[in-house]
Amino acid sequence: MYQWLVFVHLASVMGLLLVHPVTVAFHLKQERDDTRIRELLEVSEAASALRWAFFYLVVASGIVLGFMGGFWGTAWIWAALAIFVLIGVVMNVYGGRTIDRIADTKDDAEMERLLTRFRPAILAVTGAGGLLIVLYLMLFKPTF
Repeated sequence: MYQWLVFVHLASVMGLLLVHPVTVAFHLKQERDDTRIRELLEVSEAASALRWAFFYLVVASGIVLGFMGGFWGTAWIWAALAIFVLIGVVMNVYGGRTIDRIADTKDDAEMERLLTRFRPAILAVTGAGGLLIVLYLMLFKPTF
């Protein structure tokens, strides 16, 4: 049962990554046609429900695995959880709010200003780097 739950946990992370809007953010950064920008934002919004489903599956399976493995008394699982939360905060505060502002603006000059200042690489590095650290913690379970 434990191995199956590990499979579900990792598969849900892969699902989350597949529907994540970071790739849309990179296209958004390059695009200047208002119609295409709106279409990219619609694609991102369309995947939102599936993205949240995968997110909750990652969290739920991780919590259950923590109990099944007796890991809640170890530092590595708390570090992994803190990093996962930090990734989510950066993604929402920097990525989500910026993309929402871009979607909500009707002024071309304001949209241009937001797109010029937007740095999707911050999201990619935070997400990929953070998840690699979490993966390291999960696989090697270091003691601090």
